[in-house]
Amino acid sequence: MKSNNWKKKFEGDYLDIWQTPKGEDGKCDFVLAIGGTHLFLRADTVFPELKIATDAVNREMSKPDGACYQ
Repeated sequence: MKSNNWKKKFEGDYLDIWQTPKGEDGKCDFVLAIGGTHLFLRADTVFPELKIATDAVNREMSKPDGACYQ
């Protein structure tokens, strides 16, 4: 489904992130590609919220288990 004019912003083992060209309004989308699924994320709304969400989940996953400063 990738269009030839998308720019690859991240290539991982399990997911890729592409940027679509800017439209007449100057806005673009980011496309989260996981396997054969493509999820379009508005660069000015959804993508920043995705970063906040992944940061929150990462903090929760990285919480110390028990007393770490003994």
